[in-house]
Amino acid sequence: MVGCEIANYSVDSADEIESVFMIKSMENFRKKTKKSRQWRAIQLFAFLLVLTSGGIYSCGEAEPDPSTQPLPEVFAQKMEDTLKDRGIGYAFAIYEGTQLMAKGSGGFQSRSNDPEGQKDFTPDTKMHIASMTKTLSAMAFLKTANQKGVKTTDLIAPYLPPTWQLGAGISQITFGDLLTHKSGIKGLSGSCLNGSDSENNYDGLKKIIALGVTSRGTYCYQNANFGLFRVLIPRILGYTFTGKDATDDAQTQQRYLAFLQQEIFEKAGIQNVVTTFPANNPTYTYNVPITTAQKGWNPGNFSQVFGGYGMYLTATEAGKIYASALSSGTNEVLTTALADSLIVKNLGCYKASSGLGTMVYHDGLWFDWINPVGRGLRTLWVKFPNNITCVLFVNALHYQNNSLVFPFNNGNIVSFIYNAYAKAVQARGARISAEAASLYIEHPEPH
Repeated sequence: MVGCEIANYSVDSADEIESVFMIKSMENFRKKTKKSRQWRAIQLFAFLLVLTSGGIYSCGEAEPDPSTQPLPEVFAQKMEDTLKDRGIGYAFAIYEGTQLMAKGSGGFQSRSNDPEGQKDFTPDTKMHIASMTKTLSAMAFLKTANQKGVKTTDLIAPYLPPTWQLGAGISQITFGDLLTHKSGIKGLSGSCLNGSDSENNYDGLKKIIALGVTSRGTYCYQNANFGLFRVLIPRILGYTFTGKDATDDAQTQQRYLAFLQQEIFEKAGIQNVVTTFPANNPTYTYNVPITTAQKGWNPGNFSQVFGGYGMYLTATEAGKIYASALSSGTNEVLTTALADSLIVKNLGCYKASSGLGTMVYHDGLWFDWINPVGRGLRTLWVKFPNNITCVLFVNALHYQNNSLVFPFNNGNIVSFIYNAYAKAVQARGARISAEAASLYIEHPEPH
């Protein structure tokens, strides 16, 4: 037992505590008084001290003082307090600058009923990051534009395939409109219902452009706004469309992924990023509560539709990429000017603010069907004001109010991670009023 001080005595063991307090104190006190009530009080006092020395409040094994721990470590613990031992697969990574400071994981990426059998979910488990991909597409555009002299205010029409029919209003859309979901694109239904694969493959994007827009400048969240960059960026870089859809589709896919790999991922030290699950090692998604009979759902291959979603990364890889791009002093992924442009103009990202400052983020949501047994995942990257970047993955959703939502914190992943951060800041000695701690989220809907 590690030595500690009790009252005015210095002791090093349970035996010494017992001898000091049980024997000496009781004998001396009995010489002074024989009142039974006082004697019983001393007995109780000595008994409590023995319990203390025996380890109920073991002074040598005290919990670390949060006020002396690095903020990322306390932040990680606050997340673990909610996430761990809940039967849900999760992983997170916390970076300070570009340094990995803390990580955690739990649950399973696949379970006993799945073909691959039960496998642990770790910080190195690859999972579909869903709409976190949009920030990567925004980074790719900014780097391309910087290299080729293109601006966010430039029109997209000259960079679309010349054989595509341009519907009404398309000729007025700028790159900035796409990057902020203000292009006027509302999907093939025209209702602003966000579309997935059928609207984000080459043919689907072609149909959306032919449909045209009538409400440019109005916010409408659409995957296709970012799916179009899979076609636009290769053209900005010099690709000449052949007019053959199958050829142009394959070429733009390959060229766009190659640019992401060379100019974003490799600059952050990440190799071989893919748009599909690792062979024989998928991360399945589930519905909460997860039953023993439940089988997972594999989100699959996104090679033909990526841009607004579709990349596969681990939590540590994702954290390193976003931290390197937005919190680095080396500027290898994005220059400071480009990173500032992305954040200030909300290009492929959102903001939430509180008395602790402004946090920048993009979340991701992916699922099979919206129903009580729907399976899916939730992802999020966040950059906090003190140069801390956090990434969180979970591979299960909960059905609530006719929606599939994050399985904790009443369904809100953004406020969950903020609350953990705020508790960590407070645990390290900061005084935070209720007003200062309250969070305003610019776009609270899932993305």
